Amino acid sequence: MEIFVIFTTIIMSLFSVSGFVLNNSLTSIIRNKSESVEEVNVRVNSIPTHQLLKGETDSIQLSLKQWQVTPYLKLDLLELEGDRLKLNLREIKGITANNWQKALKSPVNIGWRMVMTENDLNKIIMSPPAQSIISKSTGNSSQSDFELLDLAFNLQPNNRIFLDSKIKLPIRGEEILNVHLELSMELKKGHTLIIKDLQGTLNNRQLSSKLLQGFADNINTQLSLRNLEKSGITMRILQLNTDKDKLEIAGFVHLKPDLDKVN
Repeated sequence: MEIFVIFTTIIMSLFSVSGFVLNNSLTSIIRNKSESVEEVNVRVNSIPTHQLLKGETDSIQLSLKQWQVTPYLKLDLLELEGDRLKLNLREIKGITANNWQKALKSPVNIGWRMVMTENDLNKIIMSPPAQSIISKSTGNSSQSDFELLDLAFNLQPNNRIFLDSKIKLPIRGEEILNVHLELSMELKKGHTLIIKDLQGTLNNRQLSSKLLQGFADNINTQLSLRNLEKSGITMRILQLNTDKDKLEIAGFVHLKPDLDKVN
C-alpha cells in the first residue's frame, strides 16, 4: 500500500502550474522523492502535448532498478505501465492516502511487475509497519501477548518458503523459543494468497498439524486483496514466483475515482 501512495504522489507531481513537464522532469521527481534509485527509465505519452495542461496523459511507462523507497523498503525492480490518465488538477494539492480518489476524473488501469531480493524482504518484515501487521494478523494487539524477536525468510523454488523466528511468550518467561516453518504459497483467483502444506517445529520439536492449520487459516483471512476494494482499489496478482534469493510478483491495479467528490 505504501508503494501505491508514493507512486500516486509521483504521478501527481507531473502536473506543475504550467502543466508541461518532460520525461526527464519525472525522472528528477522520482529521484528526489526516493531514498535512492540506481536507474530510472520513464516515458510519458501525451498527444497532443497540451493535454498535460488539462491533467491528461495517453500513457505512462516506468522502470525503476534498485529503488530504495523508504529506509526499510527496497525493490530490486519495479515496472509499471498505465493507460490513459485524467486528473482533477484542482484537487491535487492536499491529496493523502485517505482522499486520493478526489484527484481522479476517470478510472486508471496499471500493470506492474516487482522483483525483490530475499535480503530486502527480510528487512521489510522486521520493519515497524510489518511488525504491526504481523501482530494484528496473529490476533495480538500488544507485545504483552507475543514478542517477535527475529524473523527471516528463506526463499525456495516453486513458491516454497522457509521461515525461522525467535519469539518470547509471557508463560515461558525470558526463554527464547525457536520456531521453524515450511510452507507453500498459492494464488486463488488472483486476489488471495493461500498458505498450504505447512510444517513446523518449536525448539526442534514437531508442531501439531491442528495447531499449524489454525495458524494458516487465521493468516489466510488477512491475505485477500479484496480488502482494498472498499477503498476504490482493485488489485490482482497474475504471477507469483520464488527462487533462490528472489521473489517476483506481477499483476494489475484498477483505481476507481469517487465521482461524488469530482468537480
